[in-house]
Order: sequence, then C-alpha cells, then structure tokens
Amino acid sequence: MAKTKSKKTYGYDTVYPNLEIKPRIFLLHGNKRPLRFMLPVKHSNSKPLLYFDGSMNRALRWATNQTSPFVDEQDGLATVEPIIFEDGKLMVQEYNSNLVKFLYLHPDFNQKFYEFDAEKDANKQVQDLTSSLDAQVAAKDLDISDLEAIARVVMKSGVSNLTSSELRRDMIIYARNNPVEFNNLLNDENLKLRNLAVRAIEEGILILKGDQRTVVWAGDKNKTVMVAPFGENVYSALALFFKTDEGLDVMQNITNKL
Repeated sequence: MAKTKSKKTYGYDTVYPNLEIKPRIFLLHGNKRPLRFMLPVKHSNSKPLLYFDGSMNRALRWATNQTSPFVDEQDGLATVEPIIFEDGKLMVQEYNSNLVKFLYLHPDFNQKFYEFDAEKDANKQVQDLTSSLDAQVAAKDLDISDLEAIARVVMKSGVSNLTSSELRRDMIIYARNNPVEFNNLLNDENLKLRNLAVRAIEEGILILKGDQRTVVWAGDKNKTVMVAPFGENVYSALALFFKTDEGLDVMQNITNKL
C-alpha cells in the first residue's frame, strides 16, 4: 500500500518560533503618512498574497479566528479583519504575535512597509551624524587648492568667482549634506586631474559638445580630443585620458594655456 505524503504544517506556532514577545511598530516606506492605509489581508487574483515555503507558493489570509496564516491550513468560517495603518503607522501590541508573524510573511513587508527599530534607527543616525561631522572637519582643514578641486567637480562652474572663504563655506555645507560623496571625492586619486578637466572646459580651452560625451579643442572644433564612454562622467573620463601617452601631451598643452 502506497504511503500518503503528509502535508507540511506551518501553523503560527511554527512560523518564527523564537519571536520575541514585545510591542512593535510598523511604518510605511518613504515617510508616507496617509490618514488611513489598508493593507491587503487575503489572497486574490487581483492582489496575490503568496508566500514561497521552499517548495510552493501558498496563499495568505489574515483571519483572527485561525491558527495559521495559510489558507490551506485554515478551517471553517474565517473571520477576516482589516489591517489599517493610521497616519502611516501600525501599532501591534505584545499579545498579538500572530499579526506580527503575518506581517513578516506579507509580500509587501520591507517593500511598502517595515518594522521600526528604535535602537537600530538611533545607531544609523549616530553613524550619519558622525560621517557628516568628519566630512565637515575635513572640508574645514583641507588645503584650499584641494578644496577647489572638489568644488570644480561638484559645482562644475562659477568656482573661479568665489573667494577662498566663500569656497570653504560652500564646501563645508556640501560636506554636511553629502558626506559620503565628499569623502569619496577626497579619496579620489584622480581628483586633481578631474579638476584640470573641469578648468579646461570652464576656461574655454576645451569644449564639451551637446552629446555631453565628445570633447574638442576650442580652436579647432573638428579636432576631437576624446569621447567619454556611455554612462561615464566626462570629467572622470578626461582624468583617465590624461594618464595615457596621448593624454599626457593634451594635459601639458592645457597646463601651458592655463
């Protein structure tokens, strides 16, 4: 007699069995705060609510009188209740661990909503603030010529019209608001070459054509200096070009004219 394959069971007791019992807060992504947002709570053709258990997709349904989140394990008449975010927030009390588990299984978890973790959020804020402070200190202490090189990359034009104090002020503000980008530029070994590329175009020695890729000599627009690869910043491409044999001659020519 053939053995009947037993159905795999996934009651709430076996879903996230080590879940810590505590109140939890779930928030909508993107700092969205609508007055009311109703989360889909049952599988349908128009709004699939499926969870892949490793072998198959299983339909989900939030029913307060059931001991499993999976439709194929639910019995009798299911009491389906709405899950409503108010002002972008959903508070779940410690006694409602089944709801927490259902939210973890929901396909919109970490897509449209996420669990707020106060400690994790505080740690991230500390990291962001520290990064911003470090960048600002670097901008305050950096040699003015190196600071100018960074400014020419991020501001593109108008740098020559700034006084040293104006330049340092603007770069401290930029470092505060964009610490990662600032530190990346600070550690860029091609920074000075990129600065030279920006200055050459700013001073009219080189001309950047309308395609934003082709660089030509100002005195001979038919003579192409370089064409940047698709998707690459033209100033970064010029900086790399300056390291080639042909580019060294171009760089020397530009330096003499500056």
